[in-house]
Amino acid sequence: MKKTVLIYSSLTGNTKKVGEAIFEILEGEKDIYSVEEFDIKTLDRYDRVILGFWVDKGVADSRIRKLIGNIENKDVAFFGTLGAEPNSDHGKKVYNRVAELCNKKNRLIGGFLSLGKISEKLVEKMGKFPLKLIHPLTPERLARIENASNHPNDEDFDNAKKYFMSIL
Repeated sequence: MKKTVLIYSSLTGNTKKVGEAIFEILEGEKDIYSVEEFDIKTLDRYDRVILGFWVDKGVADSRIRKLIGNIENKDVAFFGTLGAEPNSDHGKKVYNRVAELCNKKNRLIGGFLSLGKISEKLVEKMGKFPLKLIHPLTPERLARIENASNHPNDEDFDNAKKYFMSIL
C-alpha cells in the first residue's frame, strides 16, 4: 500500500478543512502537514503526494507552487479552494494551470476544486484597487462573494471525499 502525504496551504482555513476531510478517507500510512510545517527532506518517504492550495491570481498560491517545483517522480493529486464556481471558466483555467504544473515532473492522478469563502482582506483590497479595473466589485462579483461565503460546507467536503476515493 502506498504511503501518502497531504500538504496544504491555507489562508482563511478553507483549504485546511477540505484537506482534513480528504485525509479522513485516505487508507494506509498517511501524514498531513501545512506547507509551513512540511520538511521537503522527508519527501522520499512518500509514494503519493496530495497538495492543497488556495487560488491566487488564477493558480495555486506561491508556497504550493514552490513546493510543486521541488517534487519529482511522484504520484500527485491536488485540491484547491477558490471564490468562483469550480466549473466556471475561471475554475477550469485554474485547474488546467495547476494540472500542468503538477504533471511536469510527476504523474498527475487527479485534481479537485471547491468553492471557498474569500478572505475579507482581499475583498477590502478589491474595493480599493485604482479605478477598480482589476477586480471591480460589480453586482455580479458581490453575488459570487456572498455565495462563496458559505463554503466550503458539508456537501463540498463530501464531494472532495468521493472524488478522492474514486481516484485513489
